[in-house]
Amino acid sequence: MFVCRAVVVAAGLLAALARPAAAQQDAADAQLRSVLRAFYFNLAHHDWEAIAADVLSAKVLASRPAPASLQMATRDRVRIRRSGSPAGEPVGCSSSSSAVVDGAAIHIDGDWAGVSIPRCGVASAGADEFRLIHFEKRWRFVYIDLFEEPRMVSTDR
Repeated sequence: MFVCRAVVVAAGLLAALARPAAAQQDAADAQLRSVLRAFYFNLAHHDWEAIAADVLSAKVLASRPAPASLQMATRDRVRIRRSGSPAGEPVGCSSSSSAVVDGAAIHIDGDWAGVSIPRCGVASAGADEFRLIHFEKRWRFVYIDLFEEPRMVSTDR
């Protein structure tokens, strides 16, 4: 009976400790999605000053390298981008910037976040890739790689 009660108490403590972490993760996801929606809005309206205000200088980042988990994820996505979408991995596309951000894959590692957002072109699909850092109480961009559909070159004259 004592062992059973100790297990229940331990499980309760673990659940209580997990809740704040999950709440922090949810809050960070919501903040990141808000920053991304603003980015796409500013991009659509060619508001370069607003975009620049959310980009962190490389000089500040020199002493804060990205975690290895984000660097590995970025390398994997670049490899997939070059060779095409991995088999069986569907790409969901939407023309709405809000729906695009809702489909974002977000990976948070401490103060860093890696984000991949599926995008579709006329003939191919890809993803916008971002890396952000939580700096001075807000998420700031440190890496932006927007999906650009390969251009078809015609040999007709």
